[in-house]
Amino acid sequence: MFLPHSSPPTLRFLACIAVLALAGASSRLTAADGSKFAHSDGDARFLHQIHLYDANNRRIEPDSTTPYSSMKTCGRCHDYETISHGWHFNAFLPESADGREGEPWIWTDPRTGTQLPLSYRDWKQTFDPRQIGIDQWAMVRQFGGRIPGGGLGHAPEQEDDKPAEADEGDAETTEADATASRWPLSGSLEIDCLACHGVSGSYDFNARRDQIAEENFAWAATAALKIATIDGQVSRIKEGSDPEDEATQEKLPKVSYDASRFATDGTVFVDLVRQPQNNACYQCHSNRTVDESGIQSRWTHDEDVHLRAGMACIDCHRNGIDHHIVRAFPGEAHPSGKDMVTLSCAGCHLGADFVDELQHASDDEPESHPYATDQLAGRLGSPHPAHAGLPPLHFEKLSCTACHGGPLPRDQALGIMTSLAHSLGEKGHRTGTELPRIAGPVYAKGDDGRVYPHRVVWPAYWASLVDGKLQPLDPDSVYEITRRALRVRSDFTSELLSPKLGSSELKEALGEDRYRTKADEWTDEEAAKVEAATKAAGEQLFGEKVFAAIAALEEELGLAQVVYVSSGVVYASGDEEDTVKKIEVSDEDSIDMVRWPMAHNVRPAGWSLGITGCVECHSDTGKIFASTVAATGPGPDQGEPVAMFTLQGIDADQRLTWNELFTGRASFKIIVATSITVLTITLLLAAGMWVGRLGRA
Repeated sequence: MFLPHSSPPTLRFLACIAVLALAGASSRLTAADGSKFAHSDGDARFLHQIHLYDANNRRIEPDSTTPYSSMKTCGRCHDYETISHGWHFNAFLPESADGREGEPWIWTDPRTGTQLPLSYRDWKQTFDPRQIGIDQWAMVRQFGGRIPGGGLGHAPEQEDDKPAEADEGDAETTEADATASRWPLSGSLEIDCLACHGVSGSYDFNARRDQIAEENFAWAATAALKIATIDGQVSRIKEGSDPEDEATQEKLPKVSYDASRFATDGTVFVDLVRQPQNNACYQCHSNRTVDESGIQSRWTHDEDVHLRAGMACIDCHRNGIDHHIVRAFPGEAHPSGKDMVTLSCAGCHLGADFVDELQHASDDEPESHPYATDQLAGRLGSPHPAHAGLPPLHFEKLSCTACHGGPLPRDQALGIMTSLAHSLGEKGHRTGTELPRIAGPVYAKGDDGRVYPHRVVWPAYWASLVDGKLQPLDPDSVYEITRRALRVRSDFTSELLSPKLGSSELKEALGEDRYRTKADEWTDEEAAKVEAATKAAGEQLFGEKVFAAIAALEEELGLAQVVYVSSGVVYASGDEEDTVKKIEVSDEDSIDMVRWPMAHNVRPAGWSLGITGCVECHSDTGKIFASTVAATGPGPDQGEPVAMFTLQGIDADQRLTWNELFTGRASFKIIVATSITVLTITLLLAAGMWVGRLGRA
């Protein structure tokens, strides 16, 4: 602080006091371990009555017009850089561990029939957005409502404020070049700490999503905290506008703060907790099941057994300041170096020693587990499962979730809607038929060779085909090029495959006397005729529109062959005009189902598979083996049902033989027990007779 020498002594004294106070505050922010970041080291909740700062590190006042910055505000006391490498923020960082497959980002556009699974991680059968031409800014605009910020949300750095030049002959557009016109307008989507740490009711997730949908990335956190109103939308600013231009500056969103939220010293009370509440987790980790009747009602389902017992999500899914969330799957290699085995299902209920015996049976000295307490089971009060009569082979072949996790299996896999894919938690009217079409539970083998329940999705996208290899096209470009050819207003599937029949078509199907009859007055036979006519008309319309769209893409992008992929089927231009044909490609990984393991909701022991006996699974109708799943997507052709035992690599004849053995197992036990009893009685009688003869002798 600088004051002229001529200042009054009292003022200079007060200034010195202020400097000492600031120095004292700074020292209090220094942790005992020498870190400059503060922590209370107590279990009590710390009151956050703090000053807010904007992206330029200027203190927010009630009359400020710029949004607050979490990096400049929270980062004054907390290690923002370390936090930014946590699991929820590091999805696109090249040095990040890929980890076990999780739910990919599924780019969905119902106007073009697209459900394209994307991931920056090296996960099986997902596509890297950078290889498709989807830049970082487009990913944030598409998925920002479910991204907590940071990493992907930060504007890429540009040297000297100029786009980086691509190498000569490099076909890929650089991030800076592709996004230079929008990042300076939208601002960065920084890590929004309160998305997880805000108290339920004090933070508005949907207000944040609305701002991101309007491309107001930098303003989203302020709107969510409900301390101000935002006026203006970056999405309405013309592409290529100069952010330094005065006219453009006037169009940028303006913030009007609620003065009543500020204390007399300019601080604001931020209602937050150290450990995130379940409501924050549900924003991205909710799911609903869908059957033939539509979305199943929530009230007909039981909550996860752990949550019902009073536990919280963070009891198992923990993290330190590095924010590497414990995912709690078997064999997880946590970046901290600590083995989290006792936070997995088996480790918590059965103990680390059991997991060691299972996974390291050949080792003389099993690995130690620093997170275990004397290697005993029963962590967090978990009961020790009896598993009476269950052969140990099951633990080698099945995961815990195979019997206890996810919805109860039925004859066919259910449809599943998730928060990440279907924006659960936002207002809307959903039918359960919306893209993407996700199915589950699908019982297939994981990387460790054990069976897990999975969610699955079949990709649907437009691609170039070169030498049998598929290269997806940028979905935004596809829409812009094909919108005149497809002429789909909102839904590709309903508008192309289920077109409304005209009078002439109804007359042909129902006859002169009945074609004007209302639909609810049709007989079953007439309804079937209309359905057949609609299907035929849909297939013809699909062929015409897809043929035209393929032609438009090939012409606009200069590609030799463009195809459309859906439900494992590849559609190419037909031999005749306005038709399409199905072709075979060698690149099966690009069209086959994408799957990722699921665990929740965990069912209680009474609802686990096999609770009624061996034949519940080891029979011709055992759901874990006999239930089916079929490829589904926006296209007209759906896949044939595939049984789970096929996905597990089990031979059908071997399974049939095994089932027959178990079917007669109860009778076999009775026969064996009876035979042993008769044999024992016979031997006893014979022994008695022998002893009697010996006595007489």
